Amino acid sequence: MKTLIAAALMLGSAATPALAQEAYRASGTEPFWSLTIGAQTMTFEAPGQRPVSVATPKVIHGFAGEIWQTRRIGVNTVHKQCSDGMSDRIYRDTVTVTVDGRRYDGCGGGTMAPAPRPGPGPGPGISLIEGNWRIAMINGRRPVYGTAPTVVFNGTRISGNASCNRFTGVFELARGRLTAGPLASTKMACASPLANRQEMQVLQILGERLTVSSNHSGKIVLSTRRGTSLSLERSGRR
Repeated sequence: MKTLIAAALMLGSAATPALAQEAYRASGTEPFWSLTIGAQTMTFEAPGQRPVSVATPKVIHGFAGEIWQTRRIGVNTVHKQCSDGMSDRIYRDTVTVTVDGRRYDGCGGGTMAPAPRPGPGPGPGISLIEGNWRIAMINGRRPVYGTAPTVVFNGTRISGNASCNRFTGVFELARGRLTAGPLASTKMACASPLANRQEMQVLQILGERLTVSSNHSGKIVLSTRRGTSLSLERSGRR
């Protein structure tokens, strides 16, 4: 009898990783968002929105995964491999979050082995990012109309247009982490407050230590620890 009880406890523990002492984390793109489920508090965050925090409810163990349900936040996890569509990382769970009636789809539960690349190719090293890039997304949003922010990686030098001003500097890339700066920039005022704000966001992101990831379509994503990011699309020749 004791053996059966012990086996049941071990099975329950293995089947519910979200109940471990470490917080359960999930995130998504387009728009970018993140969710943290701790022992006491469940918090949803997205750029440009106020964080939503609620007391962590009792977990419901469904057939496919775990469920947390509150008046403002609902979380449904399915133990099915998930790709965020913008990096080569594969997550254990597919996650759906509803916040104040709005649905967000993403991944969670920690990463698994990297998704295989089609054929031989470089990892996230300098050879991968070398060349001219168009900034396609800034924190999950397209650039302000009339602006064309860019980034160029040439050897160990970085340059580009943050929105209306040119910038230049040096960078270092090691083990998928990029550090640039200090960056020198021209000081021309942008044509609109939105462009000014966007330029500040671009320079702020580039000034932080960044995680570099790529996907099968050739896009590069530069992400900060705070969850802000730049999505780059190749422009012109290397």
